[in-house]
Amino acid sequence: MQINQITFTRFIAALTVVFFHYGMHTLPESIPWLKNSITAGPIAVNYFYVLSGFIMAIAYYQIKPSKPLSKKRYWIARFARIYPVYLVALLLMAAASFSELGQNPLALPLHLTMLQAWLPGYPMTLNNPGWSLSVEAFFYLCFPFLLALIYRFGLKYLAIFTIVLWLITQYVLLNGINSPEYSANSALHDFVYYNPLMHINAFLAGLLCGVLFKRNADKISSPKLIWLVSSIVLIIILLETQPFIESLVGMKIAYTNGLIAPVFLLFIWLLASSKGRIAKWLSHPALILLGEASFSLYILQKPIFGLYNKILEKRLGLGEVADFYVALILLIIVSIASYKIFETPARTLINRKFN
Repeated sequence: MQINQITFTRFIAALTVVFFHYGMHTLPESIPWLKNSITAGPIAVNYFYVLSGFIMAIAYYQIKPSKPLSKKRYWIARFARIYPVYLVALLLMAAASFSELGQNPLALPLHLTMLQAWLPGYPMTLNNPGWSLSVEAFFYLCFPFLLALIYRFGLKYLAIFTIVLWLITQYVLLNGINSPEYSANSALHDFVYYNPLMHINAFLAGLLCGVLFKRNADKISSPKLIWLVSSIVLIIILLETQPFIESLVGMKIAYTNGLIAPVFLLFIWLLASSKGRIAKWLSHPALILLGEASFSLYILQKPIFGLYNKILEKRLGLGEVADFYVALILLIIVSIASYKIFETPARTLINRKFN
């Protein structure tokens, strides 16, 4: 079951992460009513988790399973999908931070084993976007068991567990970020924002929604464009009004751990069920290519921007805004090349050899 129109949204989400890290003072970020949306990088990572659960269901859930999912084949396929480029980006950052590795000897082993998100103090070391892959690896580890539970017991118990877990996650998160012990570099900060247990509710929500979508695919009609546009507008409104909502409730809130996952699911469901011109336009090969290259865009952003700053920035003398966009274009080109020349062949090779 192919849902090509969703693929390009991964590129948009990855782009907001890049703007969050490097483009905080550039257009269109400087447009007041788009400021929080353009730089919603941490929230976009949560979108990735919701979308990942949805796509895993579409790819692997069988309405009438003929045989159980092979855990070995699944885990090898997931490893082949994310680890080669992840490793290249990590080694580039390790080489750039070689003098610091001796001061923090656990950092490299934790990143190599994708365990950095579990230990406070380590998620943001070396190639810091990699923390989310540490979380995603945990989801991949759990997925075959979650799928087996769905086959055995249906969706009811997992849905109840997901709702309870979502409520617990929001309670822990809101209490954590509003407690006197909270600070930006504290162990509490690293736990509530980076620990995989604080994000799996989003993956589970996407998984459940994907199973429901696949079960009812023949009955789902294409939504009117106004509903799809409204879901996008709703996301933008939630992002742009977050400071106002915080002042209204008198406490900090965070969208990074699944708080607005239901709205993401609404958007994903509407887009996945679209069959008209929007779906056809978003399924253009160029947009699909950008979506497929979004993983390289995401994981290679720090080494590419770092290399640009060290090698080209002073020589070109373009200024902050122009430097950002030149580096961004370079990152997009490198990401497409990485997907075509390295990522896809490496994935094929690993699957062929071990699967």
